Amino acid sequence: MSKEKDVRKVKVEPEDQEAEEVGQDVLAEDFEALQAEMSQLQKDAEEAHNRYLRTLADFDNFRKRQRDETARLCDFAKEEVISKLLPILDNFERSVDAAEAQHSYDALVEGVSLTLKGLRDLLDKEGVVPMEAVGQEFNPELHEALMRTHTDEYPEHTILEEFERGYTINGKVIRPARVRVAVPE
Repeated sequence: MSKEKDVRKVKVEPEDQEAEEVGQDVLAEDFEALQAEMSQLQKDAEEAHNRYLRTLADFDNFRKRQRDETARLCDFAKEEVISKLLPILDNFERSVDAAEAQHSYDALVEGVSLTLKGLRDLLDKEGVVPMEAVGQEFNPELHEALMRTHTDEYPEHTILEEFERGYTINGKVIRPARVRVAVPE
């Protein structure tokens, strides 16, 4: 406290007053410059925040458009596949009608055989390829083992029987073959 009292008692010379006034002016200018800079930074931050909100809204709109476009494309793909299957359905109906009208098993077999050929042709055009399984070595990426048969007639893991044929499209398995596999006794 004694030092404070001493400082208060010091008489300020006129030169010191001028220096103090200049110092206060400089401080006032610095303060104003800092306030202006702070105001500009606040303005820049607000603009950046607004840009962020607009970008976020744009991205949300993009996501909604993509979801709608994907749904539309799925619907289109369904329509295309169904429109290709309808003639085959018509052929099945004609086969059954002809067999009933003629009371002929042969007419039914012929109609179903022709319809089956049409279905296979359609699948072939779409790139669907049946897999050969019988006699092949079991591969869990291509086959699903439903049964195992103990035998020494065939090498281990040889496919003995195919219960359901497997199919690929563009090299991708869309349905594995369901098979019976040989295992050693």
